[in-house]
Amino acid sequence: MKFNKWLMTGLLISGLWITSTQPINAEANASIHNESIYDLYVDRYFNKVITNDYDVNAKDPNAFAGGDFLGIIEKMNHIKDMGFTTISIGPVFATETYDGKRVLDFNTLEKRFGTPEEFQQLISEAHKHNVKIMIEFPLNNYSVNHVWNSQTGWIQSKENDVLTLDLTKVEVQQALKDTLVEFAKTYEIDGVKLSELNGAPTSFINEMISSVKEVRNPMYVIALEESDANFDVKYSDDLQVNFREAFKNTDLPTEGIVSTDYNELLLFDHLNTERFTYYSALENMFPPTRIKTALGAMFTMPGVPYMTYGTEIAMNGQHAQESHQVMNFRVDEELIDYIKDINNVRNKSETMRTGKLELLKNEDGYIVFKRYSADEEFIVVINNTSETKRIDLTSNIVGENKELHGLFESDIVRPDDNGEYRLVVDREIVEVYQVTDLQGLNKSYIFAMALSYVLFLGFLVIVWKKGKQRRNEQNKK
Repeated sequence: MKFNKWLMTGLLISGLWITSTQPINAEANASIHNESIYDLYVDRYFNKVITNDYDVNAKDPNAFAGGDFLGIIEKMNHIKDMGFTTISIGPVFATETYDGKRVLDFNTLEKRFGTPEEFQQLISEAHKHNVKIMIEFPLNNYSVNHVWNSQTGWIQSKENDVLTLDLTKVEVQQALKDTLVEFAKTYEIDGVKLSELNGAPTSFINEMISSVKEVRNPMYVIALEESDANFDVKYSDDLQVNFREAFKNTDLPTEGIVSTDYNELLLFDHLNTERFTYYSALENMFPPTRIKTALGAMFTMPGVPYMTYGTEIAMNGQHAQESHQVMNFRVDEELIDYIKDINNVRNKSETMRTGKLELLKNEDGYIVFKRYSADEEFIVVINNTSETKRIDLTSNIVGENKELHGLFESDIVRPDDNGEYRLVVDREIVEVYQVTDLQGLNKSYIFAMALSYVLFLGFLVIVWKKGKQRRNEQNKK
């Protein structure tokens, strides 16, 4: 049955769309609303070469672990296969810390990460895979040994070996703008995540955004800090916490997540917070199931999905020493396969990315909504409760003479004698139904089922023949 379900899911997701959309990464059509972002630290991802392992100690959670640009290239298919279109790789400048935050010199790449040629190779390889590369650019709080530490007129403090600049100074603002623009001109990056915004006037942040966007199109600029600046997508602490709180367990209030719009960043944790797994484990819940349900919501609601590396292996951690573990690629594929499938649904459908939403039901973890546009329509059922749920939808919502194709549980729902569509979804499952014209017998389903049974019977015949051959050989002896 597992084989049948896998086969049917693949056929449904790959073949049901009656309206094809343009490639989501086409440059002429580029928009951050078409992206899904995978966030990582270079040092914590994959160590491809040891020639750049200077003072590396993988056993010390506070030390460099050895990850490098070539390591990201090595594991590019892992990210691409999950359907992510943008990789955010953290700061890449010369630094005293593995996370890149304690910058020493913006004009030099961190030697442990690799050479300028290897960094450009990473960008080029990503572009070959139709994936964009975003780097993090901290606006403040560098190493006290930063090359700017002698600029006394720029400095606000040097406490705790941290160099804090006065971001209201015109000279400081100009230096930061020039530095970022020059970096963007030197390397073909596609985006910037600005960080350490505290103390930066909004007008200055807007100037930074405008300046770097003039270098290249597209050039996405985001932040994981709340700001009134003109970022391409909005970040909200409350929304991030609301997603975490809604899905860490079942039957929890979901009012705080159902009003998202396409211009919001959707996430339940990031590299500066505790891991989502930490909170679900505190609830004595099975983290992979919690993650699947939460991601199912994030990838079907309006907004830009943003996932932290290691989520696909349910990485745990309350503090940085725990939550910034080196990525482990020897894992169970079930959660990764789910991310592939749900991301594939979003990538294939412009309606899922930017279409309208009509909320049909929202009650303590049970959310039903319609995503629609002039070209296509979906019904999404998020059953984050502890019991099976049912909803009957009228033709006023679904339409006359329609049928609903479940993309994950492979069921087909047609109207009953009263013209209503009865949707039944098991606990802790997100199901996406594509609305199509009523077609009667589903030939694709019949063919797929027949094919699966033929293959299964063929397998049994092969096993029987090999067993018979072995018995004959043993009898001859």
